[in-house]
Amino acid sequence: MSYLQFPRLAFSGLFQADVSTVNNDPRHFDIDHFDSSFQEFQSNSASGGTTFNGWWNPVGTGIFRFHECATQSISTQAGQTQTKASQDPAIGLTVGNAMGRASGKLVDLDPDWQNASCLYGLGVTLINANGHVIMSADYASNPFRDLWFTRANSAGDMGASAMFQSVLTNVIWNLDGIQSPFFDQLIAATEQDMLSIRLTTYGYNMNAKAPLFGYGTVLGVIGAAKASQPRSFILGRRFTPTTQNAAMDLVSSNGIGCFSAQIDSTNSSLHVDLSNALPLAKGYVVQDLGPMQFALLKNPLTAQDDVINAEDYIALAAVDQSQELQLQQGGIQSVPLPTSINEDLHNHPLAILSAPDANGKMLVSVRENLLGLEVRADTFAFRLDPNDPHKNHAQSTFYAACYGIPMPNAALGFWVSGPALDYANTPVSAPPGTTPKALLPVNNVPDNAIRFSPARPVTDAEGKVQVQLHGPEEMQTPREYIDGQLYTISYNFAGNDPALQQTYDKLAAVVFTKIAPCPSPTWEDIYPILKQYANLYPIMSQGLLDFSKKEQADANAFILHFVFDKHIDDPDQMPVTRDLSSAKRTMLIRYFQQIIDSQGMPKNAMDMFGKRCPTRGGGGLAQAHQQSAATCPNLPGKSRGPNN
Repeated sequence: MSYLQFPRLAFSGLFQADVSTVNNDPRHFDIDHFDSSFQEFQSNSASGGTTFNGWWNPVGTGIFRFHECATQSISTQAGQTQTKASQDPAIGLTVGNAMGRASGKLVDLDPDWQNASCLYGLGVTLINANGHVIMSADYASNPFRDLWFTRANSAGDMGASAMFQSVLTNVIWNLDGIQSPFFDQLIAATEQDMLSIRLTTYGYNMNAKAPLFGYGTVLGVIGAAKASQPRSFILGRRFTPTTQNAAMDLVSSNGIGCFSAQIDSTNSSLHVDLSNALPLAKGYVVQDLGPMQFALLKNPLTAQDDVINAEDYIALAAVDQSQELQLQQGGIQSVPLPTSINEDLHNHPLAILSAPDANGKMLVSVRENLLGLEVRADTFAFRLDPNDPHKNHAQSTFYAACYGIPMPNAALGFWVSGPALDYANTPVSAPPGTTPKALLPVNNVPDNAIRFSPARPVTDAEGKVQVQLHGPEEMQTPREYIDGQLYTISYNFAGNDPALQQTYDKLAAVVFTKIAPCPSPTWEDIYPILKQYANLYPIMSQGLLDFSKKEQADANAFILHFVFDKHIDDPDQMPVTRDLSSAKRTMLIRYFQQIIDSQGMPKNAMDMFGKRCPTRGGGGLAQAHQQSAATCPNLPGKSRGPNN
């Protein structure tokens, strides 16, 4: 089961993504060519050109949170949709963030790969009108998928739309006094005490002068999670347009993007997730494409944009293009399926057809992938670290299916992209003299840096296979001013029948630079790291403390030690971008520990920061201090063991 099946709960509202954009341009990482103008908002000249400076939000904090979100409907185990609180107290709840800790953070994998931004430290709560927290949980860190830039009639990110799908862990229910048949069904349907969640985000406001600057629309759905299903996508009936527009989006001729559906044999239903599929008109409302219907094609080779007759398909239901479906039901339409087509469902494609013309002919607007093929990786963004053998490999489970049925014995292949300059994130400013002077980074070099095992994986009886990515033992700085290197890797079936994939459905891996251990770091050792972050995050270096200045960094050694030593899933971890190798992190922690040892711990440290350490349990600051000493054995005052 997943969010797409029954039972499920839908909510909608706003999200805030206060991302910092100085680091959007990789050339800003070059401290030798950094200019103070890169910390300013972009500006437009009278002639119409743009001076990008620090792009559209240089003062961003990185936070991601829900705003004015509420549950709008529930769909019961039997498939009944309810929209009134009088029907079930699960309706009308506030969907909020974690209680008593910082907001989650939205983080790009790398400045050269901003197409898999990940949520870290996001908490999800359901709260009733009395302030009673009915449910609290943690969003398991995972990036968005199915990003496309032309869904709305707006330029760049304002026209973009994407989906986050993951699971909620550490789920805590507090249903005392709450009589909700729906929650009883949801809890009974879950496995491993996890819930499935999907967030679709669009309509992002990039206008710094607008009241809702940094906000957008979010459509959320929560359902039961099943251990056998992938966490980050729906393994089912995959619809991928065969045509690509100028923005590299795969879009049908009438503007429909990629989406997934799933057949629920228990309820004889087809569940279709249209939350990220239908084009948007002005005001980010669903564009009216005229009457359309779901259908089962009788000829498996009928192509997108083919014109067919009534005898060529079996009509299933009208496509619901209403704004109500989006906001009230999370963009999910459930279609009853006649039992007469059960056998054909396993080997015939589903499609969306446009309205018939005067001669009764229908246009195939978009259809299921050719031969019903789908192959996707559950984990698709990686950080590999040659400085730590335990962090220099990663694992992902790959799933293969044909018309939604798992494919056993399917061979997969991988193809690392060739050397590429990052033109997408390095625009030319107007006037040209304001364009950053740093050279453009080249990705995917040196080649053969990442190894896969098995090299030619084959799916098991359940249509899945686990694959390990191994980083190299050595990595220099091929991008010069950015740590390590970015590799983008395509994957698909190894045979002659590949599955059509969404534009950014690739693996992306960052391999950190390997550096020599530094048992007793000096200011000169850590200055380049801190200077780079001070440049990239003016909200911190200008609004909090300039940690690129030794006197300020040393005076706040305890704070910096505290945030650099946090777990990657902690919302307070520094750096926000999670782009610091273990060797550099250890070096920073050691340096600030040396300063703490020479200065002593601030008397009010526990009161100031102990409560901002949610991932360390009740130990707070003292526990953080002990853990740092345990993981950094070469700190002054600690004896060296035989393995150090």
